[in-house]
Amino acid sequence: MTSNTQLADALFRIIPKALSLSTQRLQKGLSVISGGRFNDLDEYFGDNTVDKTKLLANIFNPALEDAAKNFGVDYITEETVGYDAILLEEEIENKLTLGNSTSSFATGNNHSKTKVDKIFVCKLQQNGNDFPEVFAAIVDLSLASNPATGWSDSVTATGKNNNGFSTLKIHKEDALCITPIYGKIRKTTKYIHTEYETVA
Repeated sequence: MTSNTQLADALFRIIPKALSLSTQRLQKGLSVISGGRFNDLDEYFGDNTVDKTKLLANIFNPALEDAAKNFGVDYITEETVGYDAILLEEEIENKLTLGNSTSSFATGNNHSKTKVDKIFVCKLQQNGNDFPEVFAAIVDLSLASNPATGWSDSVTATGKNNNGFSTLKIHKEDALCITPIYGKIRKTTKYIHTEYETVA
């Protein structure tokens, strides 16, 4: 069985290259699909973070695999029901989030919450096609003991749709669930928040 530290170490090596590949592919791809009208995410999507994230996830996940191959890291993109990749023989779910929020670890579709305990969360601050600041971690929900840790179910509890999204929050008692890769964590009154790091 692969430890969370081993998973984090492998991702630490490949994330910068995957971000660089994603930037390169966005610059080429957006110009092509827009017929030369738009060259970056902001021009193409405006302030629509949801659509930016959906497109970027489809670019970033293959870039992770390509970066892993470049560094000789055992990473296979699967994108099957319940997990997205096999890293060092361990099934992981990838959750990519764009934005500046520090209060949650990931945002996910209510209908496709993770089926595996180990989640690779990657939160990016975005400027055009660049991602100057990152928070990344392995979150292992099998280590959680506080019932407040996990995916929010407020959508079903209140009967409101919230566009079908829920957030992953980690209670301050469950810091051991988090293995930071880039960035830091800090405890607040109830939940753990994330802090971004500049990645060159």
